[in-house]
This record gives sequence, structure tokens and C-alpha cells, in this order.
Amino acid sequence: MNTFNPSIGSSSVLALTSLLEDYGYSQELISELSGIDLSALDSQDSRLPLGDYQTLWKTALTITNNPALGLELGQIFNASKIGIVGHIIFNSETLEEGLKEYVRLFSIVNEAISLVYHADEKYAYLRFVHLNPEYYCIPDMERSMVLSLYRGKALFDKDIKWESVDFQHAQPDYIDQYQKVFDCPLNFNQSHCQIVFERKYLELAPKQRNPFLGGAALEYANSLLKKLFKRTYADKVKGLIAQSISTGEADVDHIANQLNTSRQTLYRKLKAEGVSFQGLLEDVRFSTAKDLLKNSDQQLSEIAFSLGFSDLSAFSRAFKRWSGVTPKEYREG
Repeated sequence: MNTFNPSIGSSSVLALTSLLEDYGYSQELISELSGIDLSALDSQDSRLPLGDYQTLWKTALTITNNPALGLELGQIFNASKIGIVGHIIFNSETLEEGLKEYVRLFSIVNEAISLVYHADEKYAYLRFVHLNPEYYCIPDMERSMVLSLYRGKALFDKDIKWESVDFQHAQPDYIDQYQKVFDCPLNFNQSHCQIVFERKYLELAPKQRNPFLGGAALEYANSLLKKLFKRTYADKVKGLIAQSISTGEADVDHIANQLNTSRQTLYRKLKAEGVSFQGLLEDVRFSTAKDLLKNSDQQLSEIAFSLGFSDLSAFSRAFKRWSGVTPKEYREG
């Protein structure tokens, strides 16, 4: 049985509580209102369970009566509030090298999301893949996407501009604030959140790079990453499947290669935990399919293809086996 309970790094939590303090709410009062003990979050390696983090956001939106709080928080730049992964990015030789470390180390920031980065001849793409649709938190994604833009401007080049931004959630009522903040085409009800920008930005160097600070931060981050990887083998495999499914690479050979192991060893380790690769693949396909059917406007054939099915009929048969209803019935239900 999969017992993975994702957690959030303290820097994200402290950024939110710091903003709430500006609204007049002390950390003690926030703890009382949310029912979450925030007293132990002052160290870089302290963490908060994702469920508590989502509750904290709900509390924040309620007490401030500001649905765009995530957008507001993302625009705040405070060098003293940058987390360990941020220090690594902004002390890398180039933005591209920083992004690669960001992808590799992102579980330190948020274990519920896996990042996928690639570039073509003209554009670079940074995709945020939620390992389970239930992990999706709208204000936190708003904050993350705005934060990427504003920190890029502050620490690399003030003229950085995103080509487009995709969001998994529906267009909100405060869309005018999105347009003001991002100043680029915005797409909602997408299968994943994604930032697209011109490839030329990858060559940018940070304005005030400190390689010694970056090296120390990287060493510490690697030690934190080792602690986080003490989860079940099935958790790791499922996370890689979720990360790879949209690119059509969620086959056992690709996943085994990502884990630097053989197909046989992967099968053996999963069997020891009472699960199978096919079972994990179907779990990811089912949860992703449900989310896309309810929260996107994609055609059924597009969803089928994105999940790795050869045609719509194969997807329909599988979905009915999983849920007892067809994809069309589920969407209309």
C-alpha cells in the first residue's frame, strides 16, 4: 500500500506566515486559527505536511478576504527569505544550470510536485507535474509561477518576460490581476502548469553570484535530499511515472533507467512491497484521467493519447474497468 505523505519545505510556509504578519496576524494567532503548530518551522530542514499547508492557505484566504493572495505573495522579493534551493539557483553559473538544479532538488521545496524541464531551438519549458490531483493548491501554484518570474527579474535580468503561462485550474474571477502580473498569454484548464520563455534567457548569469555560498547551499541541499528519499521504492516509481506519463515515456525500461537499475530489479523491489509496476501505472493513469475529465476541456481522444493509450476505445475500456463508468459518463456525472 502506498503511504506517501508529501511535505512542504519551511521556506514556503514562512513566506506565507510572514505575509500574514503584514496583515496583522502573528504566528501564534495563525497557529490558533488554522489549528497547525507552526512553532517548529524556523530551521531550513523543518517541514510541514502538505495537508496542513493546504489548510494554512485556506485559513489565509479566509482571514485576509483576498482570493489573489498567492499572486501577491509571489511578487514579494526578500533576500533573507530565500530558501536553500533558491540560493543554489541564484548562485549558479547560468539560469539553465540553476534550472537543472531546481528540477533535481524541487522535492525539498514541495514533495507533491515533480518538475520537467526541456528546451527546443526557440523556447524553454518548465512544467509542474502534480503527483496526485488532490495535491493541487491554487494559491500555492499562483505564488510559485509569479515567484519564478519576479525572482528571475530581480536576480538575472529585469527585462525577463515569459512567453506564456499555463494553469491547471479554471480561470479565476480576478483574471485582471493575472494579466497585470504576468503580461503574457495565459491558458487555464490545462493538463499541467507550465512556464514557457525564450531559450536565450538560459544563458543569463546571475547579477551577484557567490559561488562559495552556492557550493555550501548545494552540499546542504544534497544532504536534505537524501533524507527525503527514505520513502518506499513504490513512491519513487510512482512519482517518476507521473513525471514521465505526459511525454509518453512512462514505460518500465525508462523508469528503471531513471532509477539507474534494471527492469528485473525494479520488478523485484516492487514485489517486495506488495505492488506491481502495472498497478502503479494504472493508479497514475486513473487519477490523472479523473482530473482531466473534470477539470479540463480536452477531448476524450486527446486525454487517451496523453495517458499513453493507443486509441479512445482502449482508454474507455480501461476507465470503465477502474471506475465502473465510461469516461463520458464520468465527465457528465
